[in-house]
Amino acid sequence: MTAAMIVAGVVIFLLLAVPLIVQVITAFRGPFLPFGVASAQWGVSNFVTLWELREDFWSVLGATGAFVGGSTLLSLLMAFGLAWVTVRTDFPFRRVIGVLVIVPYIIPPIVKAQAYLLMVSPETGVLNQLLRLLPWTGDVPIDPYAFGTLILIQALTNVTFPYLMIVPILTNMDGSLEESARASGASWGETLRRVTLPMLWPGLLGVAVLTFILGLGSLEVPLLFGQESGRSIFALKLWTLISSNAGELPQYGLAAAWGLVFLVITTIAFAVYLRATRNAERGASVSGKGFRPTTMKLGAWRIPVAIGVAIFILLTAVLPLFALFWAAITPYPIAFSFTALVEQTQFGSFAAVLADGEFWASLGRTLVIAGGSATIACVAATVLAYGIARSTSTWWTRAVDLFTSSSVAIPATIAGFAMFLLFMVINPVIPIAGTVLALVIAYSYRVSIAYRASYSATLQIRTELEEAALTSGASRLATFRRVIAPLLLPTVLAVWIQVFILGTNEFTLPAFLATPESRPLSMYVYAMINPRSAQLYAPDQGAAMALVFTLLVFLIGYGLQWAVSLRAIGRAKRRPGLPGLGSRSGKPPVAPAPDTISIAAQEHQEHRARTKLRTPDAAGSERSVSRS
Repeated sequence: MTAAMIVAGVVIFLLLAVPLIVQVITAFRGPFLPFGVASAQWGVSNFVTLWELREDFWSVLGATGAFVGGSTLLSLLMAFGLAWVTVRTDFPFRRVIGVLVIVPYIIPPIVKAQAYLLMVSPETGVLNQLLRLLPWTGDVPIDPYAFGTLILIQALTNVTFPYLMIVPILTNMDGSLEESARASGASWGETLRRVTLPMLWPGLLGVAVLTFILGLGSLEVPLLFGQESGRSIFALKLWTLISSNAGELPQYGLAAAWGLVFLVITTIAFAVYLRATRNAERGASVSGKGFRPTTMKLGAWRIPVAIGVAIFILLTAVLPLFALFWAAITPYPIAFSFTALVEQTQFGSFAAVLADGEFWASLGRTLVIAGGSATIACVAATVLAYGIARSTSTWWTRAVDLFTSSSVAIPATIAGFAMFLLFMVINPVIPIAGTVLALVIAYSYRVSIAYRASYSATLQIRTELEEAALTSGASRLATFRRVIAPLLLPTVLAVWIQVFILGTNEFTLPAFLATPESRPLSMYVYAMINPRSAQLYAPDQGAAMALVFTLLVFLIGYGLQWAVSLRAIGRAKRRPGLPGLGSRSGKPPVAPAPDTISIAAQEHQEHRARTKLRTPDAAGSERSVSRS
């Protein structure tokens, strides 16, 4: 078992630390690759070049701060409003809102970006067509390539993540404190400012930091919308530096220096998140006495709230999918009209997609990459989480816990570029650059998602089960395999599905790592909708492929969840019935064959109970249980 935990720790170290170390070395040793190049030498020339281009440096910092900060603020405001309506009000369609808000999470990011681009197209975009009907709008109500449009689109694509994190925060907040403030004469604004927000502040700050890091690593919206006004956004800047143009070499050293600067920024943001959530229990309001999550009556505000919710759902679910469908059934971009609906529509693009061999090949690669990376992340994280959770708290275990949890502080853009540098450096010895295996390894860097879930699940398992197994003669590895692993399996499967869906949707990592021979479906969709793709460019087939892609992700994700649910139900049915109730067939339940570990567990619990009963006082009880 010790060997297994060491192997898991080494795997996680290789996934997280080694690529970042290579990036740091590349930043200080260049200007091309740090090793295998005769001209490579140590120095700070990359940072000198970065500082010499001061106008570009401050432009990138300003544009990235405005883009990521503005989109984070907007998405938080929308997510908080939707979560408040869902959890804390008497709005009649709260469950429907909860389902529709999750719809954008299912749609792959590159598909969402393409849908929004089609939706706000100057001439044929359905949203611009609707806005032209208003008397106060001009010929082009929304410029799709304006910087403000980038911020709004990025905010709309990221609403689901903060919404899912804010909902449990609001659910666990006791409404009686707000009622007390209202009874004392405070207005709704004063109650929100002096009672609600101070209680929610640590949680909301943590959500804001994680949303900021998520937006910093997003490449889809800047790549499709920002070629004019968003060139200085960090994700697009980094991607441009390593994309070799005609007659130019990729600037890996300068890109590594840029990545190191923003890695420091995200590390500081992650430290702020840890500090903000360190004493979050001080704001806890759920207790055993009188906790009641009350709801607010909207009254006259019900109609404005309904209009706001309808506009949000229209912008995030209805119009984007309609824009994709319209682009898929028309041979070229045309504005929607009933005449065009009758005369111009055709469905051959869907047949062409299903008959495309590369579509099925890229889909197969997507499933292999997502499944393999999810398996590596979940297995390594579960083994290491068990070891850390069952170890004595020391500076070493706390450091390992913090390091394994730190991948959430690494934006996907930096992770993809760091992995790209690592594979380029080791390619002469281990030629895996540009292969499916390289993508599997790169996708596995999201190991912290599985680690935090497995760590929390391990803490919920009482140690007396392991003590009983060890008493019966089982080794630590056998105890983990036969006692702990079956109890952790539901959590691990749920996390595996989540990481698998993230892998099927991933675009930023393969944008840095994939080749035409290893590209997943997200990159093939981008090639179909990118005018620079030459022979591959087919916008109608790209839209049809995006819809098919979304449907497949939906079916696979919910199909896996359905299969896991059936397995859990089957396990519950196979358990013996309660005493006196019998089985469903009318026959008395048959007790399972006892094994050594279960008998030892039962005897161990009985021994602890007898020891506790013999103890005369509470303090002695704790000592006797500790001794047993």
